[in-house]
Amino acid sequence: MKTYRVGLLVDGYEQPGWMHELVEWLAHSQDFQIAALLVAGRAGAETKAHFGARAFFGALSRFESRLLGSKPRAQLACRDLREHLPGPDTEIVEMTAGGGAERLAPPGLDLVIVLGAPPVPRERIAGWARQGAWQLSYSDVAVASGSYAGFWEVYQRADHTTVKLWRLGASEDEDELLDQRSFNTEIFWLKNRARAFCLGNFMVRDALQALARARRTPPAGMQIMSGERRRDPVAWDGAAYVARQAWLMADFIVRRIMKRNVRWRIGMFPSGRQQAVISEAMVLQPPKGRFFADPFVYTHDKQPYIFFEDYDFSSRKGTISVATYSDGAFRLLGTALNLPYHLSFPYIFEYEGVTYMVPETCGNRSIELWKCTDFPLKWELQYNLMSNVSAVDTIIFKHGEYWWLLTNIDRTDGQSHCDELFAFFADSPLSTNWTPHACNPIVRNPMRARNAGIVVSPGGDVIRCAQYQGFCHYGKGVSLNRIEQLSPHSYVEDDGEIHYANFLGRRHASMHHWHHQGGHTVFDFAYME
Repeated sequence: MKTYRVGLLVDGYEQPGWMHELVEWLAHSQDFQIAALLVAGRAGAETKAHFGARAFFGALSRFESRLLGSKPRAQLACRDLREHLPGPDTEIVEMTAGGGAERLAPPGLDLVIVLGAPPVPRERIAGWARQGAWQLSYSDVAVASGSYAGFWEVYQRADHTTVKLWRLGASEDEDELLDQRSFNTEIFWLKNRARAFCLGNFMVRDALQALARARRTPPAGMQIMSGERRRDPVAWDGAAYVARQAWLMADFIVRRIMKRNVRWRIGMFPSGRQQAVISEAMVLQPPKGRFFADPFVYTHDKQPYIFFEDYDFSSRKGTISVATYSDGAFRLLGTALNLPYHLSFPYIFEYEGVTYMVPETCGNRSIELWKCTDFPLKWELQYNLMSNVSAVDTIIFKHGEYWWLLTNIDRTDGQSHCDELFAFFADSPLSTNWTPHACNPIVRNPMRARNAGIVVSPGGDVIRCAQYQGFCHYGKGVSLNRIEQLSPHSYVEDDGEIHYANFLGRRHASMHHWHHQGGHTVFDFAYME
């Protein structure tokens, strides 16, 4: 028998696909029953300004929808919400937005989820259910309908877009913030809007699962990012947005015509000091038509070996190459791993005297463990640690009594690997049965979620390096975050300073990887050529 009776409050039957996804998930949940669909039409006349904005943004939506993939397009397409209701057990209650609406809510609800803007005054909604009413708000907009979700972030070229989950109070001052997460802002509005809805669904699902596990309401979450509430855009804002996007597209076209690319290369210096980047770094330059990135340094027979992604522009695929450094110069040794799918992020570690590699094999929807049979160029597949998973940038290390696997999993069907970090643990790094961390995803912030390397001190201290992405700027910077607590039920890391590639003094300067081992530090960097 399902534990929680949930009511869904909407402003009509025709609703976008992201709401259908949430209804479908609830219908198949073991803990939650959709007890009621509460339908309340929105009252109030539309002003000329609102009508003009709606008409302009409607036309803009029709244009930008052509740029969307099938998944985000389906999330925005409207259809009758009743088609995904689980059956006759769901009560459909049609109510008005007027004074008697609260008397029409069925008794015995444990939770009300408001999808869109509340079509009923909030002071009436708060008392409908034992656990109160939850509502998502997008982009800190003043009206939480989601009609303009993600617009201002693209318009203002913000690095991140924020979604918040609230428990509604009788007034805004009494609202409780349950969760707040962000993602890297997309290049155009409609895709950013679809991403906001997708993330909001995951936030509700994670909060519901936490509620089911704890058998209590989740506490108010800590605020991660915040911004002032913005007004809804008007037609003039939409016109200005079109002009700004046209300028951005023109810049991309000019760069392509002039064949100006951002090309990654590798730097190394023999210390752990950040200041040495400028004054002491040696640079491993890629040949024309390739870039080098994601370096890991591994000391073998007192000699540093650098394993890295070797990307070929013509084949659009990466392999794992190896170089060494001696007598003041790098020497390329050859290819360590070349598979039918893309490879990158060749994380290297040692276990019981054997050297292992965990390269990124997202193209094969797997996390693979490779064993070195003849250092450094001969490797064989040892185990498939995880299958049917879209995961990148995996690191494995020993901490306490367990081996830990930290990886960035994309739960959004190919939209982003940069927003969430997941942890798993096992008794051995060779295990094929990794237990998920109780707090997954353990990092829910795109400023620090994606792995960018790791530093483990001889004393066992762990510093997790993380990428920081910007608007249309992959690899804007790197942060070094010390892990303070790591157990099957807790994860705490400090927020280290974000380091940018300002030392390059060039346009679109980038840096997105950092690793230190055996007295050597390696990093990658790029700029517009």
